Amino acid sequence: MAATLFFFMTPEDEQVLLRQLETRAFEVYPEIFDADFIPFAASAENQPLLDESACASACYLHLPAAGEAVARVLRRGPNAGRLELDEVASAVFHYERSLIDEDGALRSGRLWAELVAVGDKTRRERKPDLLHVAFEEIRTYFKRRAVHSNPPGFFIGPDAARKAKAGGLTLREAGRKGGRFVPHR
Repeated sequence: MAATLFFFMTPEDEQVLLRQLETRAFEVYPEIFDADFIPFAASAENQPLLDESACASACYLHLPAAGEAVARVLRRGPNAGRLELDEVASAVFHYERSLIDEDGALRSGRLWAELVAVGDKTRRERKPDLLHVAFEEIRTYFKRRAVHSNPPGFFIGPDAARKAKAGGLTLREAGRKGGRFVPHR
């Protein structure tokens, strides 16, 4: 079963989150990559690498201490022969970044993890406890530092909330008809 956190974060908020992730030594993988790709550390110093690499909109955060990253070869389509990570078999979180769109609105992001595989009970595998603990640490980080949204369901980073309250930033849900959000407090 998947665990998901929805959020709005400016680049400054993202940098603070990346500093928080440094303690766990996460590695960053793009959604689709070549066999010779070398992952880089998820840290505040490497934030510019997220912008200029294939991770500009979304990437995987791999926790090496919780298990290995299992990749599979894509067989069809324009990316045939390249690799992608298997979310169920790997110790990863899928991280969609919160980015500013062409209209100047901040679009929502999300952190998604398949923590408990569903299906046949004889073959169901549980993810390592370390991955559960890391996800709960990130959830706690958002609960302590972020502001809740109105309507509810999203966390808003402190910098994004400050800019939205001042009227300089519009918060919109990702997608074609993304709804508008405001900080609750």
